[in-house]
Amino acid sequence: MTLTPCVLLDTSIAQLRTLASFLAEEMGEYRDKEEPASLEARACKEILLTISVLIPKLQAARYVVADETPAFGRCVSCDDI
Repeated sequence: MTLTPCVLLDTSIAQLRTLASFLAEEMGEYRDKEEPASLEARACKEILLTISVLIPKLQAARYVVADETPAFGRCVSCDDI
C-alpha cells in the first residue's frame, strides 16, 4: 500500500489529536490532586502545547499538498476532488 502525502498527513493529524486528548485527560487528573506540578505534569503540559501548535500547521500543509498535486494525480482521499 502506497501512502499519499494527503493520507499520511490526515493520519498524523488524527493520531496527534488522539494524543492531545489523552494528555488533556492526564492534565485534568493532575489538577484534581491539588499537588505541586510534578515533572511528569509539566512534561504533559509542554507536549500538549507543542501538539496544539503542530496540528494547525499540519492541516495547512495538507491543503498545500492537495493544491499542488496535478488534477490527474489527486489523492482519492482529498476533499477537493
